[in-house]
Amino acid sequence: MNLSGEKPQLFFHDHAMKYMFIPLIPKWVAPNHITIARFILTPMVAALFLLEEYEWGAALFLLTAFTDALDGSLARVRNQITEWGQTYDPLADKLLIGSVMIILALKYFFFATIIMVSVDLSFIVAAWWWKAEKLEIKANMWGKFKMLLQVLGILVLLFAIVTQIPILFIASAWLFYFAILLAIASLITQGI
Repeated sequence: MNLSGEKPQLFFHDHAMKYMFIPLIPKWVAPNHITIARFILTPMVAALFLLEEYEWGAALFLLTAFTDALDGSLARVRNQITEWGQTYDPLADKLLIGSVMIILALKYFFFATIIMVSVDLSFIVAAWWWKAEKLEIKANMWGKFKMLLQVLGILVLLFAIVTQIPILFIASAWLFYFAILLAIASLITQGI
């Protein structure tokens, strides 16, 4: 059930998800169930990275990050956007990315990590304030691309850590810097 009663606008990736993955999800599985799964999987991802189990950690990180795209697309395609999902889906994303950034990237990119985590914390504070002010909180393209760059940055960093190829560390840093710019654009446009 959509909060506004209107059919939600689909993003570019929603169309692909509609035909490739959403048919595989039983009707009884709600988008909020997938968000809850991300909350549960995030500590497991963090534990694997802390134990330096990078292969398993990367696989579980990819699966967990994929649930972000999946729950949002599922909510829009099935018209099941809820206030709970609008509030807690972004929080689950920030916890996943923030914890992985602190565990993996802080050692290599201190300032980029601090900025990224600070901006993500700003999103959480802003979302709660917008909600208290009865302002609409919505996903936007800036936020979608920010999350994509964060995930790519983490994957490149993981590959750099395993292979110790210097250019990969540089590429990862640039992905994080671009993600910071997109995060700021998303925050300015009241997106998440």
